[in-house]
Amino acid sequence: MVGTLPPDLEKFRPQQERGERHEYRLFSHFQAIYSLAHRRPVGYEGLIRAIDSRGREIPPIELFSKAPHGEARILLDRQCRALHVRNFLRLGEDRSWLFLNVDPHVASEGLRFGSFFSEMLKSNGFPTHRVAVELIETPFDDESRLTDAIEHYRKLGCLIVIDDFGAGYSNFDRIWRLKPDIVKIDREMTRRVTVEPLARRMFTGIISVLHEAGAIVCVEGIETEAEALCAVDANADLMQGNYFAPGSDALPPDNACREAFGRLIAGYRTDIAEFQKRQQARLEPYLAALKNAVQDLSLGTEFPQAVQVILKLPCTRRCYLIGSDGLQIGANVESERGVRDYDPRFELVQPTEGTDWQTKSYFRRAIESPAKAQITRPYLSVSGPKLCVTLSFAFEAFDDGAQQVLCADLDFAALAGEDLAFGAGSLQA
Repeated sequence: MVGTLPPDLEKFRPQQERGERHEYRLFSHFQAIYSLAHRRPVGYEGLIRAIDSRGREIPPIELFSKAPHGEARILLDRQCRALHVRNFLRLGEDRSWLFLNVDPHVASEGLRFGSFFSEMLKSNGFPTHRVAVELIETPFDDESRLTDAIEHYRKLGCLIVIDDFGAGYSNFDRIWRLKPDIVKIDREMTRRVTVEPLARRMFTGIISVLHEAGAIVCVEGIETEAEALCAVDANADLMQGNYFAPGSDALPPDNACREAFGRLIAGYRTDIAEFQKRQQARLEPYLAALKNAVQDLSLGTEFPQAVQVILKLPCTRRCYLIGSDGLQIGANVESERGVRDYDPRFELVQPTEGTDWQTKSYFRRAIESPAKAQITRPYLSVSGPKLCVTLSFAFEAFDDGAQQVLCADLDFAALAGEDLAFGAGSLQA
């Protein structure tokens, strides 16, 4: 059984250091977590703050370093959670979630030191369904023990949250194992989406996979309007960061960020409209050339001659034909740039006559919607290999009327240029 909590939760006295007795004053800050759909806070994360006897602020990592792993660490962790619950109740917020950070080691070891959490909540009159147990990112050797500990919190009725997804051990394996209700995206990923094109393009996909795993997604660490717009564009559910509200010992009014959310939604609509205009302007010559090539093929023009116009456009790398069965007809017809981009390391996976493309989205979508141009999201083409987008168009062949699909691979980097957002959303033709 671990020791009892101190009568004064605001005081922490670590073990003696060099014969001296130290005392730290603890207090709570709460940072709002906003729902985009509701434009108001739906939760608050409890953040421990401390000052020493000289009035110096002590960072949380330094504070917890005063309690070594084991009983002392568990007792300090419990003290912080109890303090947050008590202080949050004093603020009078009676409907939002309270996010409480828990170290995986504490979650796993805590049960061996006796029951605490449910009794603490019950004694304070705080319902378990409003508690979000936030598992902080840290390495942990025995994930099966961690799973058992998380199931304990889940059975109590708490929400399960994984923090700092994308950093260290907070990865997809932990998602599959723990099946969290909420996943928080690591703040470093949040920062990168506004400065790195690859991160921006991946962001939407990562959030989509987390949604498919059954989790609500929170983007944390939002510091700027640009980062907030990326979160909106990626379809995040919740948002947290100093852009909306810093941690504080007081709670912001529910409508404090309504104007900011209004700007975000308006900015999102503007961005989408501008993106579609830019995309259409860049794709127009390629779509026109693709449709002209289809028309020529339908009239019996040989394939290499029919695609010469589109091959001469600056971003085109290659064209190829696919039959209605999904098998490639003949070899690729490469542009001069495509020939220059050839990489002998990928010779084994170069497409040839009979290569099966029936599982590819550009083939399936074209077959399902004949006589309508299709375009993919950016992907790595083994023919290059480099990021490309593929235009596709299903038509009736000249000789037997069977469906065929004309495809053209475009160099995505050349098409997008310096446009960071290009390709982040759904490409349309």
